[in-house]
Amino acid sequence: MTEKLQMLWLFVLAAPIACVAWTVTHEEVFSELHDWCEKRSRTARTLAARKFFYLFTCEYCFSHY
Repeated sequence: MTEKLQMLWLFVLAAPIACVAWTVTHEEVFSELHDWCEKRSRTARTLAARKFFYLFTCEYCFSHY
């Protein structure tokens, strides 16, 4: 696979991931989920639980997972 083709695939794969991450973390469709996860990310007892729920409130974090 050539470097140009690899770069093309990189952008082809990145575009839908970025769209999904933005939709889940910012749009009104998922506002109830976002608000609930935001509350749980602040009030959960364990560090792992807080980080898990924070994942759904941060577009950068969500796009990597």
